[in-house]
Amino acid sequence: MKNSYRPAPMIACAALGSLAWLAGASVATADEAVPRILSRADMVTLTQPTENQLEAAKAANLKYRDVNVALAEGFFPGSPDVPGEGIHYLNPARLGCNFDPATPAVLLYAFLPGHTQLKLVALEWLIPFACMPASGPPPEGFAGNLDVWSNDEPVPFWTTNAWLYFRNPAGLMTQLNPLVP
Repeated sequence: MKNSYRPAPMIACAALGSLAWLAGASVATADEAVPRILSRADMVTLTQPTENQLEAAKAANLKYRDVNVALAEGFFPGSPDVPGEGIHYLNPARLGCNFDPATPAVLLYAFLPGHTQLKLVALEWLIPFACMPASGPPPEGFAGNLDVWSNDEPVPFWTTNAWLYFRNPAGLMTQLNPLVP
């Protein structure tokens, strides 16, 4: 029987590659053909509680990959097709002062290259300025510090996105995705 010998650097590289793949695949579901890849910055700052919340949010909203399900449950197109974001489908019944990862008020859909149907690409949470003034600190959202809240006027809301259904090279929770036309 032949002994196999692998130099330590080769084994270390293989181990690091496996860890990087696992980190990227950890919030992907089995029904995706290619696991979503997190940016290096996301992998460094993603905590287990945040990952748990993101996985729960993704699972709770997976049914909305079919835009007809979203329409039937009270979402409606609330914006034109915004470059870098897509079309915002809003459900006013989900607006409130409390952050709940499982119930975003907005679903982001886009016509992606090579597709003729709208694709769910991200979730967006809104907290009205009536609950949390624009002049104050941003809302407490996900555990950890990965979420990025913005309060761009004239929209009277604090907003944060999570690109859970389409890879965003700019970061999992950035506002714009350069891959969304």
